[in-house]
Amino acid sequence: MASGKIQEQLDGGAVPNHISNVCPEGTKMWLLEVGWLEADEGFVIRGGNTSLASTKDKAFCNKRRLLPMYCVLIDHPIEGVILWETGCGKDYPEVWGPELSDVFTRVKYEPHHELDAAIEATGHKLEDVKKIIIGHLHLDHAGGEYTPEGCRGSAETLTLLPSM
Repeated sequence: MASGKIQEQLDGGAVPNHISNVCPEGTKMWLLEVGWLEADEGFVIRGGNTSLASTKDKAFCNKRRLLPMYCVLIDHPIEGVILWETGCGKDYPEVWGPELSDVFTRVKYEPHHELDAAIEATGHKLEDVKKIIIGHLHLDHAGGEYTPEGCRGSAETLTLLPSM
């Protein structure tokens, strides 16, 4: 489940009303923390760690950023339990290999970050999930799709990809 501060912000209206009030009454949402990655800031900030011709011979250490991984669990009164994103999965370093793990290093992954444990912390079970929505196919959003064994074959997966 999300850290206390983040959940407090959600409870306090961090999601704008024009987004949060379009759900039917009785809809509930939980932000699930499913681990942390670390990467060079150049992957997340335009121009981050960019060198210039005038600085090309100077030694400097690139700055790294912590990247939280989240999923959203939605209990919808009509559609049932919906999981938005799946995180990168329990076996991320082995499945994605050492090259990708070197770029996006998992620096924090504890038992409560496992998808089934995060879902159970909300009072639901993995088997309750009726739909999985994947916003895009980056490893930290969809890499754990294989993980929810209780969902495989019993949950509908929708993938939202931007128009090209």
